[in-house]
Amino acid sequence: MKPWAALLLATLLAGCGHMTHQEPEPAATALPREPLRAGVDRLVLPVLAGHETPGLIVGVATPDGQRHFFAYGQGETDGKPLGPDTRFPIGSLTKGYTAALLSLLVDEGTLRWDATLAELLPQLKLTPPAARLTLLQLATHSAGLPRQPTDLGLLTGLLRFTFTGSNFYEVLDADGLARFMAGFTPPARPEPAYSNIGYALIGLAIETRTGRPLPALLAEKVLAPLQLAHTGFEPGDAHRAQGHAGDQPYFMPRGKKVSDWRFPPAMQGSAALYSSAADLLGFAVAHLDSHAGHLHGLLADNLRVRMPQPQDAPGIAWVTDDFDGIPITNQVGMAVGHTSYVGVHRDSRMAVVVLQTSFNWNFKIGHKLLLRLVRGRLDWAAPIIAAGRPDRE
Repeated sequence: MKPWAALLLATLLAGCGHMTHQEPEPAATALPREPLRAGVDRLVLPVLAGHETPGLIVGVATPDGQRHFFAYGQGETDGKPLGPDTRFPIGSLTKGYTAALLSLLVDEGTLRWDATLAELLPQLKLTPPAARLTLLQLATHSAGLPRQPTDLGLLTGLLRFTFTGSNFYEVLDADGLARFMAGFTPPARPEPAYSNIGYALIGLAIETRTGRPLPALLAEKVLAPLQLAHTGFEPGDAHRAQGHAGDQPYFMPRGKKVSDWRFPPAMQGSAALYSSAADLLGFAVAHLDSHAGHLHGLLADNLRVRMPQPQDAPGIAWVTDDFDGIPITNQVGMAVGHTSYVGVHRDSRMAVVVLQTSFNWNFKIGHKLLLRLVRGRLDWAAPIIAAGRPDRE
């Protein structure tokens, strides 16, 4: 990256760290054991009071098979409150769904984990080191690819986004990806590093190998079998979450309404899905029972860590963070006006989803809630008292 580009990118993304910032509490933190609703309120209400987000919905799946939902604040585009079936743009959580489809295609023999980029996308002009990158490296964010290109076009779009919320990924169409890959040389020893480009390439590779559109394949092989009726690449006309400015766009007033992005087709495999709290929680739970069916077994294997490290240990699309011996496997997604979290703890068979109606880097609720559940600080078996919000599916 050129020095001026690095300086501009650092300026625009100052304080973002790895683009998200988790704040799990130490295991020794003294908290009373309390009912689930009270525990969720304890985490959410200060966030709302601090005007970090106008609204959010939390979903919790417990080991007894129950799914609970708690909605707060401002909600849908038509003024209705948020609910379990409200559709949100989920940004990078899309990668988990693309990974599910990918694992199925590998299992069927349509694709191979050791297939190289040269085999998968013969239409691309690639440097010799890039041509040798494998599908597994792309899927585990270990190909040495950057998060996104840092050419002048995208950086200009990123700067514009901080003022207007406009889509800086609109330049990353199939031609834009091809231009970037033609000049890309991976490091000799790539380290795990999150990349939107990698999953865009996976989506294109799936379409190239199968000859079918990614949305149709995903609907047939993943969404329909798991009965995820509120997940897809189109937002629909009803029950859509209204997005707002938060930490970004940086120069827009916090809380100002923003419009959803529409991603180029080349980015569908990376960031273009819409989903709901109910569907995301169902998708997460499907990863926790490998014996429920063949697809469930493949999903469970996607959670498995491929390269151990204390934080951001990569699986297939998912990463695992270790907190005092408690492994939390999770994904975080950002889209203009929205922030999405899904996390699971495999041993306890618990899952948490948090969907915000604003774009925020500091995404602390999901990990904290899941850790408190795993540590037994929340009584999820206690009766939940309704308070005018959706509490159960």
